[in-house]
This record gives sequence, structure tokens and C-alpha cells, in this order.
Amino acid sequence: MSTVDDISLSILVPVYNTGSYLEPCLKSLTAQNVAGIEFVCLDDGSTDGSGAVLDAWAARDSRFRVIHQPNGGYGKAMNAALDAARGTWIGIVEPDDWVDSTMYTHLMELAAGTHAPIVKGDYTIERNGSSHPAGKFAGMPPGTEDAPQNLPTCILGAPAIWSAIYRRNWLLEHNIRFLETPGASFQDLGFAIRTWAAAPCICITPAPAYHYREDNPGSSSRKLDNGAWAALHELESLADVYSSPAAAEPGIRSLLAKRIFITMQADFRLRISCRVQEFLAAYSTLLNRHFPLETLQSSAFKKREWHDLQLICQAPQQYPLRRKGNVSWLQRLFSCRRVAGHRVLRIFGLAFHLSR
Repeated sequence: MSTVDDISLSILVPVYNTGSYLEPCLKSLTAQNVAGIEFVCLDDGSTDGSGAVLDAWAARDSRFRVIHQPNGGYGKAMNAALDAARGTWIGIVEPDDWVDSTMYTHLMELAAGTHAPIVKGDYTIERNGSSHPAGKFAGMPPGTEDAPQNLPTCILGAPAIWSAIYRRNWLLEHNIRFLETPGASFQDLGFAIRTWAAAPCICITPAPAYHYREDNPGSSSRKLDNGAWAALHELESLADVYSSPAAAEPGIRSLLAKRIFITMQADFRLRISCRVQEFLAAYSTLLNRHFPLETLQSSAFKKREWHDLQLICQAPQQYPLRRKGNVSWLQRLFSCRRVAGHRVLRIFGLAFHLSR
């Protein structure tokens, strides 16, 4: 069994009622061939037997360390796992996903040759039996290093905090932790923004070795109104990031504002179905408080994005009308969107509610 000094990499696995997804995830971890690796599994009060599954794996593989605690939500579980980790580097695996056998060998090889505090890979999206790479770093050589403002795909898409490894001492030095809000809704968004904004540079690889299961019905990404408000709350909690010296850099500043804006756009389109004006006003307040328009680079936005950002900042009540005006004649005749937990198909003005 490895001693504390031998631990090179700690993989954090937060578990809460993961069901049949858990075994394939843990099996993929056992295939990792990194010397000094440990798997810190945090059972966050599971009631479906997931805790017993973890204990069984730990009994036959000494690399597994299992911590059981009362349910406190994703953020509290991740912070407890961070506190327990002993590795020089930290990785994260969600218990409904899995990883290729060479993933951490590749990332640790890159880590050995870089001073970057983050080594980040691409990932593969798994949906309904089909797989396709996310393509975040397509065409970029493995080991490419650059400043965060030159790697916008690291922050503008899905947070994907699990496709990377992080220097543990760097996380401790910058006090980078998770917001301990209830449940499991978008605490990864705050962690992603904190790490991206604080990093002097990031080392990347296009290898899509992490397999992200997008079709899990229990995923936080499927939460509707509550999820939209949770994402907003997570963004509101980052005032210290927005006022940090790093955020004074124009490229960082503009991309942070764009991250907030595209989150608002996505939730307006896909999640929020009530208290819409209150929701838009809250985003307007957030952006105006921390990112006045005159401090941003319009070149960081597409033309329509910049126009709509100005509208949100100056007249958020008009944003729904602007969005309606952007709809083409074909979209007016035929559309499908998610409303209050259902997909609503509209054909020639007639609405048909589809299953969840």
C-alpha cells in the first residue's frame, strides 16, 4: 500500500445514489496504471446501496479510500474529498461516467513536463448509445500551453472539470473550493471559473479520454427552473473572482462576462419558465455590477451576442421581445423546446407536449 509521500494523483469520486452506473465507473478506474494513484470515494449519504458497493471495491483494491458522510450536497462532498486527498495532483470522476485506461497516464506525462497548474483534456459525449468527441481542442498538439484568455473553449462550453487534473498545492494556495449549496446543481461551474481565471497558463491535450454520460436522467443538467436559479446563484457567488487582479486583464474580463451571458442565454432558452423578468433582471444586475459594458471587448462576442448583451444590461425586460424577433419564419411554423419539464413541439401554432 502506498504511503502518503508516494501518492502522486488523487482521483475524487463523489457518490450519491448512482445505481447501476457506479460499477462501470469504478471498473474503469482500476485499469489506471499510474504509480501512486488513489481513488478517494465520498459516499454522500447514499440510500441505494452505493456505499456498500464502494466498500466492496475498497476491500479488494487498496487504492480505494471510502469516506461515508451524511448527505450534504455535491459541493460539501467535493470539499471533504479535497481535504482527504493526498496526491500531488487532483482529478475528478463523476460516478455515472468512465475513463479510458490510459487517461491519467497521459495527463501525468504532460504534467511532468509543465509548470501549468492545470492539465486539461478533451472528452467524449455519450448519449443513447452513441459517442462523439466534444472537440474542444481539435487540431492542437498534446502539451500545448497557453494563457487562459487564449483558451476560451476551456471556459465557454460545459464546465467539464472532470477532464483535467489540478496541482493540489495550487488549489490550496488559491483557496479554490466548491460552494457548499444543497443538492448537486452547478457547483462545478464556480469551480471551473475559479480555476480558469486563477491559472497563469493551462496545458491541454485533444485526447477525448473521459466519457461523459449525457443521457443520465438524474443529471443536474436536466434540472429546469431550480437549475436555472442555482446556476445564477453560483455565478453571483464569484464576486471575489470578478474583482481579482486576473479579471482586470481585458481578455479574461470579457470572457468571464461572456461565460455569464451564455449561461443566462441557455437557461432562458431551455430551463426558465416562470419569474422570467425577475430572472433577467438578476442577470442584468450581476453584469452591470461587475462587468460594465465599457470595460469589455466587443470583439470577444459575436455581433448578435454583443447586441443582446447590451440589451440585458440596459433593458432586460425587452430581451424576450428581441429573442422573439430573431425567430425565422420556419421556426415560427415548426419548433421544439423544453418547457417545465416537457418537450413542447409546435407545428403551425399547435402545441404538442411530448414525454419528459
